Amino acid sequence: MNFFEHLDKEFAQSKDAFLYSINRLPESKIIVVNVGLNCLMYDSGLVNIRSLKNFIADISELLNSDSKKRVVIVISDSVENTSPQYFSSKLVKKANDEGISIDSRLYSALVSVIHSDIVNLFYEGFADYNFRTIGFSVSSNGADLAGEFKHILKSIESIASKPQDKLSSDAKISAIKNLIHSSKNITQATGFNAVIQKTSETIKGLFKAYPRTIPIIMEDISQKVFSADDDGLAAKISIALSADVLVSISRKGMLYTIDPVTSSSAQPFYCYDTSRKVPFTPSRRGDLSKKLNAACSVNSHSRPIPMVLTSYISPFTICKIFSADKVADICEKGEFPFFTTFIDTKKIVRFSSDKSLPIEHRLTTGKIVLNENAVDALVNKKSSLLSVGIVSVEGDFDTKMTVAIFNENNEEIGKGVTDVNSDDLKAKMQSGESVTVINRTRMVLSKKAK
Repeated sequence: MNFFEHLDKEFAQSKDAFLYSINRLPESKIIVVNVGLNCLMYDSGLVNIRSLKNFIADISELLNSDSKKRVVIVISDSVENTSPQYFSSKLVKKANDEGISIDSRLYSALVSVIHSDIVNLFYEGFADYNFRTIGFSVSSNGADLAGEFKHILKSIESIASKPQDKLSSDAKISAIKNLIHSSKNITQATGFNAVIQKTSETIKGLFKAYPRTIPIIMEDISQKVFSADDDGLAAKISIALSADVLVSISRKGMLYTIDPVTSSSAQPFYCYDTSRKVPFTPSRRGDLSKKLNAACSVNSHSRPIPMVLTSYISPFTICKIFSADKVADICEKGEFPFFTTFIDTKKIVRFSSDKSLPIEHRLTTGKIVLNENAVDALVNKKSSLLSVGIVSVEGDFDTKMTVAIFNENNEEIGKGVTDVNSDDLKAKMQSGESVTVINRTRMVLSKKAK
């Protein structure tokens, strides 16, 4: 069974949307990479120099391969995985055994030191490839929380000042409780989102002024006003930047039906449609909740952002995700990917059918296969596509719909908007009548064909 057959069996309704999303990966310009620091470290909390160097070389090679690409790195687990380097084991053990927290001022200082050290590690590595790194420690302290609290207090005063005959004491207490309860999450989320938005605007400005800049974002979890989970932070950054894709790297790698560490019968998800309900057990869904919530979040954006989940299994893992040749092996030859792609099929279909999109970015509704002479006429003579050069037609489509154009070797050579529907086209082919199927002005050839 190849990847196409797997899609037909497990994800028939989502097949075209998945292939569309994977096929667009090489064109990605803004890429957010969420990497768990434990992927680049030993269990002791010490840096795995080889893994770190491979990761840095991977990102650098990806950026050097296309000067228009930009990468933002979001670091996860920065404190939990590095604390043994900064706290004595006795202090950590005592805190864990007695269930007490380390002094807040010491903890805040620890976070600052760790973030500084992480940025320095990347700074030295990326400098070898002529890239500059800039660290962002994100917290909600930069938001106007004081202003929001004043607004809440005014509302409480307004409730409390109402005459007793209009609002009883119990009703006032109930109204104030509801206000505080509803305001808590609003205040926290609004504050954090505001900081994320400001950080993203700064990053966009940096990319314009200094294209060879790699921002590294970590959450300042010493600030307890609001704390997003690691995947949630990366998702918020991706949405604020209008990224083309979110790549999430973890030790376990792809999404599995059950935990692959505890069971050898775990089956990987090569594709995951966030608009479909997958029958996970409650405990498994709980284990995956952060990843699934992040995937749903980025895919619910007005311009859906696919999320790719993989492990850092070999050097240049990230380059391979965005390699046109590797993507062709998946989308044209049916090879299985080494990552899970999360999409929302309904969103993808709606977005990719938008006629305001460039033709090359639209999802196709059919396939037209041409003979050698017709291919030559399109590629070398810049001709329109005529019915006499068509070998076969797949799928049902109306006029003004986008279809894929293939040669007889099953290689995609372009896309175009049809002037005839599939039924009329088949009838013209059978009668031998020559008509224009796709005008040259509404056709885009692939880079390989050119």
